[in-house]
Amino acid sequence: PELTDEQRQLMEEMRALQQELQQIQAKLSRLEQQAYENNPELGEKRDELQDKIAEKMSGDGYDAKEEFEEMKATMAEYQSGDKEPSKAEVQAFREKQREFQQRQQKAFEDEEVQSMAQELRADVKAEMEESNPEADKLFSKMEKKAREMKELRQKAMQMQSQGG
Repeated sequence: PELTDEQRQLMEEMRALQQELQQIQAKLSRLEQQAYENNPELGEKRDELQDKIAEKMSGDGYDAKEEFEEMKATMAEYQSGDKEPSKAEVQAFREKQREFQQRQQKAFEDEEVQSMAQELRADVKAEMEESNPEADKLFSKMEKKAREMKELRQKAMQMQSQGG
């Protein structure tokens, strides 16, 4: 189906907005890196959180850290191109990945993990804002752009449902 001018314009707006969001996120990630460099305590908190997640994922003979290292090694092996995985190997790897993700998701639902993650996010954000006056503006700009994007997506959905 041909796009109407209105739809084309909407697509353009969404593309432009997506790019803006990516640029803001890139800047924020650089500031976040900086925050971790400025404040070693944040790194320790991040490690504690990762350990806690791994701990919550593990159990019943499952070791999350070990599984993760194994999956990383397998990926590296296949990416180097030295070895072509068989269908069975690919399936086994996907199975491992699926279990890992399910356990990870469950760990993220844990209250202790959630509060540690929230605290870390707040501390990192505070450190970013303290060490860089631009951070605050970037955060609010990102929220604003994310809201705009949501509105555009809703508008696009409405257009689709009206004229099909």
